[in-house]
Amino acid sequence: MNLVRFIGLLVSMAWIVCGPLANAASLDDDAFKSIPIGKTAKFSDLSSFDAQVVCLLQPYQDRLPSKDALAARVNMYLAANNYVADEGHFAFVLVGKETIEIAPFRRSEKLDVLAKHEVSSSIHVMLPKGFTPHDCASGESAGFMKIGLRARSYVVLGELR
Repeated sequence: MNLVRFIGLLVSMAWIVCGPLANAASLDDDAFKSIPIGKTAKFSDLSSFDAQVVCLLQPYQDRLPSKDALAARVNMYLAANNYVADEGHFAFVLVGKETIEIAPFRRSEKLDVLAKHEVSSSIHVMLPKGFTPHDCASGESAGFMKIGLRARSYVVLGELR
């Protein structure tokens, strides 16, 4: 009986901290396919989700590395939803006031991702003025840049100013 109450308490705490579970219908492959190579797109133009923050989870990354309250909330959500990262996928975590969504993507030649630390000086010159790469970006200024490199298309998360 105590175990049942304990599990119920954990589920209640997860709902309070993480918010209600949501699906990732707010950001999909088609959204990224619509961005021409060499162009940027605002997150708000690609998704109806009211995000406060958009974060990248690279292949093999199953949690946010920061120790702040946002990362703790996201990491609890990822753990509660048994998110498992692997080589063949990346994801964006969309954090709203009350909900969190995981938008996973399969890596391919047509859609791959570059994290902030992977944006070398040769790639940085491809970025337009006003676009700064980030691993987590504010929802209101979050955007994506699509880059063609070595016969692959990459998406870079950043902020548009």
